Amino acid sequence: MHQVKHLAESESLLTSPPKACTNGSGSLGSTTSVSSGTATAATNAAADLGSPSLQHSRDDSLDLSPQGRLSDVLKRKRLPKRGPRRPKYSPPRDDDKVDNQAKSPTTTQSPKSSFLASLNPKTWGRLSAQSNSNIEPARTAGVSGLARTASKDTISNNREKIKGWIKEQAHKFVERYFSSENMDGSNPALNVLQRLCAATEQLNLQVDGGAECLVEIRSIVSESDVSSFEIQHSGFVKQLLLYLTSKSEKDAVTREIRLKRFLHVFFSSPLPGEEPIGRVEPVGNAPLLALVHKMNNCLSQMEQFPVKVHDFPSGNGTGGSFSLNRGSQALKFFNTHQLKCQLQRHPDCANVKQWKGGPVKIDPLALVQAIERYLVVRGYGRVREDDEDSDDDGSDEEIDESLAAQFLNSGNVRHRLQFYIGEHLLPYNMTVYQAVRQFSIQAEDERESTDDESNPLGRAGIWTKTHTIWYKPVREDEESNKDCVGGKRGRAQTAPTKTSPRNAKKHDELWHDGVCPSVSNPLEVYLIPTPPENITFEDPSLDVILLLRVLHAISRYWYYLYDNAMCKEIIPTSEFNNSKLTAKANRQLQDPLVIMTGNIPTWLTELGKTCPFFFPFDTRQMLFYVTAFDRDRAMQRLLDTNPEINQSDSQDSRVAPRLDRKKRTVNREELLKQAESVMQDLGSSRAMLEIQYENEVGTGLGPTLEFYALVSQELQRADLGLWRGEEVTLSNPKGNQEGTKYIQNLQGLFALPFGRTAKPAHIAKVKMKFRFLGKLMAKAIMDFRLVDLPLGLPFYKWMLRQETSLTSHDLFDIDPVVARSVYHLEDIVRQKKRLEQDKSQTKESLRYALETLTINGCSVEDLGLDFTLPGFPNIELKKGGKDIPVTIYNLEEYLRLVIFWALNEGVSRQFDSFRDGFESVFPLSHLQYFYPEELDQLLCGSKADTWDAKILMECCRPDHGYTHDSRAVKFLFEILSSFDNEQQRLFLQFVTGSPRLPVGGFRSLNPPLTIVRKTFESTENPDDFLPSVMTCVNYLKLPDYSSLEIMREKLLIAAREGQQSFHLS
Repeated sequence: MHQVKHLAESESLLTSPPKACTNGSGSLGSTTSVSSGTATAATNAAADLGSPSLQHSRDDSLDLSPQGRLSDVLKRKRLPKRGPRRPKYSPPRDDDKVDNQAKSPTTTQSPKSSFLASLNPKTWGRLSAQSNSNIEPARTAGVSGLARTASKDTISNNREKIKGWIKEQAHKFVERYFSSENMDGSNPALNVLQRLCAATEQLNLQVDGGAECLVEIRSIVSESDVSSFEIQHSGFVKQLLLYLTSKSEKDAVTREIRLKRFLHVFFSSPLPGEEPIGRVEPVGNAPLLALVHKMNNCLSQMEQFPVKVHDFPSGNGTGGSFSLNRGSQALKFFNTHQLKCQLQRHPDCANVKQWKGGPVKIDPLALVQAIERYLVVRGYGRVREDDEDSDDDGSDEEIDESLAAQFLNSGNVRHRLQFYIGEHLLPYNMTVYQAVRQFSIQAEDERESTDDESNPLGRAGIWTKTHTIWYKPVREDEESNKDCVGGKRGRAQTAPTKTSPRNAKKHDELWHDGVCPSVSNPLEVYLIPTPPENITFEDPSLDVILLLRVLHAISRYWYYLYDNAMCKEIIPTSEFNNSKLTAKANRQLQDPLVIMTGNIPTWLTELGKTCPFFFPFDTRQMLFYVTAFDRDRAMQRLLDTNPEINQSDSQDSRVAPRLDRKKRTVNREELLKQAESVMQDLGSSRAMLEIQYENEVGTGLGPTLEFYALVSQELQRADLGLWRGEEVTLSNPKGNQEGTKYIQNLQGLFALPFGRTAKPAHIAKVKMKFRFLGKLMAKAIMDFRLVDLPLGLPFYKWMLRQETSLTSHDLFDIDPVVARSVYHLEDIVRQKKRLEQDKSQTKESLRYALETLTINGCSVEDLGLDFTLPGFPNIELKKGGKDIPVTIYNLEEYLRLVIFWALNEGVSRQFDSFRDGFESVFPLSHLQYFYPEELDQLLCGSKADTWDAKILMECCRPDHGYTHDSRAVKFLFEILSSFDNEQQRLFLQFVTGSPRLPVGGFRSLNPPLTIVRKTFESTENPDDFLPSVMTCVNYLKLPDYSSLEIMREKLLIAAREGQQSFHLS
């Protein structure tokens, strides 16, 4: 309706020079505001109005204009049978492509849609020109005196007639159904649209309209059934986006005030300037929730993101088998085909050897870095001096054994060569197939017709042609920015070290003057009306996406706008999930060919990192594994989550990721020391790490999972001096754990701070442990393992480089006692500021009022504080801090320094080392798919929760003597559902090797927990035996005990006593 009104009221529809018109439709110089200034959508909308004339079977059409039906006017253009036709398989014309872009990517063009394409005014001239160019004159039906031969005058006249017809029909439609006489308030739908349009117009940045327009918008969104169409075409989305993000000098009201007004209306927070003395704790998120749901509905209707899905006929059925064998068929194809490539030295360089071995055949799923490895170990990575100009030094088959061993054993190898196809630099982690498919020079018509859906394995040309790949040495200035084989980003990504002049100056200001950096507001990054740099896709829904991104940021970081607000998000992130985008993402990520070739659509990876809230954690976790690591790991992850892909009778057609495995044997007595050695050697390697213990026969998954769990526990030892917290002893110590103290912190572990006077040797030792921890955690993520480290939320914020936004709120996640004291002192500072702003105060009365400010009846001076970090008397907050007492006048400076030292300055060296170790395995930037609170799930698995007997029954598999109806199985489920947290951990470590379940709980355990019957001789009593396990396949061998109590007792004994040993059972 909104479009119809614009059509009826507009002077013209198209941008073209004004011409004489017989029907008085006016000039064509202006544009409508219906669809982003383009005429195509407007004309299509008008064509919809004329649908009775497009569908001839309908008689209930609107009154026709004197020129007749629109179809009559256009008959001369509808001659598919009489005029010359376009060849059936010729490439589509440009005008067809333009029109098809407005349709869903999953639809195909029908005859009706191609006719609608002919309604595009941009094509009229071309269509007519094509008609005139024919040898046989176009035969047309004479309508209203139109000539039989198409001339320029008649073409122009037809245009004007059609435009006049469109305008008149729109005008009649409005008059007939929406005139003031017919309306009289009886059409609530139009009332809503008019209200929304009026409120949107009042969201004016140049005029201060107060909060009334926001109240009206809240009412419309919350109380009416406003449709997505009305929201889209009222201009509301774009205007609200500008209202929340604009930061121009021309704005009548500052952005901060506009944001606070928005929060006041949609979240009941106080108006600007009316903040209460106490804590800001608004309630009632229903209006904002309603707005988010409306925006998500708009997004679902507007988005046109393509999904690349490949179906391969299995040859042995349809339905399920058709779907299950897609990956198998694709892999079989790739295993039997190779790409022919010609390696050539780049014309720009002459300081490396020229390849003279002729064309080489390359596995299409090999990574680009495999070509580098092939060349480097043969001496092609060595940069020659100017006087070395011979290309005949050495044979192509001579391999440098030391370089080959270096590449084989470690991923942390400096890149020596970079590769190009044409002018395109190839990423090292791209498959050769994807590189050739995307960048290899092809004829334009071949490239356009090679779409993933019709030719998922590429046209024959990809497999028959010889593709040229250029190589040249990596320049020195690029080395620090390139990913090495293992994914190391180099020091460029980490924080500046103390040696940089800028950093030295900052440290001097901090130490001598007590000046520390101000806390950055994370909301600022998101408050932009245009797409960020890392969004390159184009889509009709882009404005809605940007608005939802801003709304999510406001919901998440709103409390940074207030001095004393409750630190809690307004709407849970899960409420921003978009079911349609999630379904598309899941469908895309379950396509084996897309995973194998790494051909993930750009929109999915960019949305995943810039707007993670659209997708649930499970979807983002799969996306992370697909994009962060090699394709074999991605395929392994796909098989773990979709085991049915490998349900094939033919062994050679199964999807089998080629993951290298490296086995190491360690001694339990020196576990931490040997773990550091293992990570030093293999942490950066692409091979999967497997652990075996000395003098134990067990190997495989169970011992490896236990290795990560035990090393995690060893890193919590108090004598290492790594963490803040209380010293405790283990409740069930084993072996050398007897008498050892461990650090416990109920809020989560965080680094112990260093002072300026800390001993360099101690600092170096702690930094080495944090570097090792970074490697351990990255390797655990890379190999789908879990660590058992209860890290605090500020630790994860450091991992995601959010340390500059840490505030006193985050102290509660480190040391609640200190945090409460800081909060009370901050309240004194707020009172001090209010007194200073009171203009009625004289100097004497102000001084008296300040000195009477107390905390629990005690003045600040009487607290006996000095400029040292609470709990750490040896750490001075500034030079000579031990001798500087805290008073009411320097209290604000003291609190800033306490927060900065506890969360930033005192721990920065440890976290720099941690990041350095982590990024030697893979870049931290890949973790942008997750929020800080989600990293615990990624690293440590599912959170502790009560086990439900029903879920256990669904996820666990009785076998070899047991069924779900067996008495012992029912006993087991009842016992497990009664376990407390500590008993759960013991049982899981006993059965699987890890004390934590993966995300998703028992449903995600792979292989699933299998309960089998432990058999005995007829003379033996099962009640006399303990259960045993096979951790590699998660087998629990359970005797058929006579009672529930006996089973419970035996299970707990086995779980406690059966730790830290892997023997035959």
